[in-house]
Amino acid sequence: MAPQPDLINDATAEILLRLPPDDPACLVRASLVCKAWRELLSSPAFLRRYRGFHGAPPLLGFLHNIYDEGPCARFVAAAADATTTSPFSAPAFDRFDWWIVECRHGRALLQTFERHAFARLVVWDPITGDQQYLPMPVSGYYFCRSAAVLCAADGCDHLDCHGGPFLVVAIGAYEECTHMWASVYSSETGVWTTSSSIQLDVYIEERPSLLAGDALYFSAQQGKMVLKYDFVGQSLDVINAPDMFEPSEGIVVTAEDGGLGLVGVKDGNLHLWSWQVGPRGIAEWVQGRVVKLRTLFPILNPLASLDVIGFQEGTDTIFISIDMDVFTVMLRSEQVKKVGKTGSNYAMAPYVSFYTPGTGLVLIFNLRTLYIDVCVVCDWQNFSQTDNKSCKGQIAITMKMQ
Repeated sequence: MAPQPDLINDATAEILLRLPPDDPACLVRASLVCKAWRELLSSPAFLRRYRGFHGAPPLLGFLHNIYDEGPCARFVAAAADATTTSPFSAPAFDRFDWWIVECRHGRALLQTFERHAFARLVVWDPITGDQQYLPMPVSGYYFCRSAAVLCAADGCDHLDCHGGPFLVVAIGAYEECTHMWASVYSSETGVWTTSSSIQLDVYIEERPSLLAGDALYFSAQQGKMVLKYDFVGQSLDVINAPDMFEPSEGIVVTAEDGGLGLVGVKDGNLHLWSWQVGPRGIAEWVQGRVVKLRTLFPILNPLASLDVIGFQEGTDTIFISIDMDVFTVMLRSEQVKKVGKTGSNYAMAPYVSFYTPGTGLVLIFNLRTLYIDVCVVCDWQNFSQTDNKSCKGQIAITMKMQ
């Protein structure tokens, strides 16, 4: 007896559900096999299952800053492996006079330094290509030291943040002023609201912030301090880093308990710290593990330039630059993977999101690169008329084409 169509469809969905999210080419190729697969892979029900099944969004690439006769923000697609080419290459994004600030919840936050124009903040969605320009929060001559972007949708699980409301928190100071302020922008109202200020004259690092709980944390004074913005109390506070960061530079990262953490390099080793509340209710720094980089990189040149340049929020993954090569290090498993090059020592902002068929403009820029592969597994001339039955037996072939 022939298999029931519902059973075939269920089996197909279960197999496609397990395609790896960190290699988006798999989903794109599968969506081009036949009309039935394309409808399945782009259906809201399947996409919800797919995101829920895989959990945290994968790393699709990172943005970093270079300076070549002026500031420039550049996107680098994450390297999959030697045999795959990710369809997510981002539509030719190499913007001069722009500076990347950070990425979070499917969005990238940048600042413009265009000549003969006022500086602005830009919220960019690399998946859809949408760009929203924001005026600076305060009029007059001042410095916007750093900023953060985050989703503002109620009840969002942040697995598919595209097109919804967002907040931008800017940290700034007037010229030659020892007072720093925090201002919050809401995309729903289109208005900046200055919420707090603090008497402080420190340099805020050009690094992405950390969102942990109800607070944002910014690295300051070359990692010797942490500036905290509390959403609940709408206040700014300063946390001094452990003494070991006096000669070296640390950056804020997600700690093992999901809270504030610090990581820095000293004597060729990674030192991990977490900010914890003790039994008496007093918060203090607690030293964690020490990771020997020589074990992770046995052929590391003693003279190589090694820096911690970023982290993937909500995970135990940090990014290390070794002579311009960028590696991810998973701190628990100590797995190492090369993901690209920066071309500079500036900090980088990892971009994580699920890239699925039909989610935005990026797909258009990559269909030509996938055309030859698709022709191997299906008849292109009959592609639009392909029905469910002709999809039978294509799964194994498609997965071999990764």
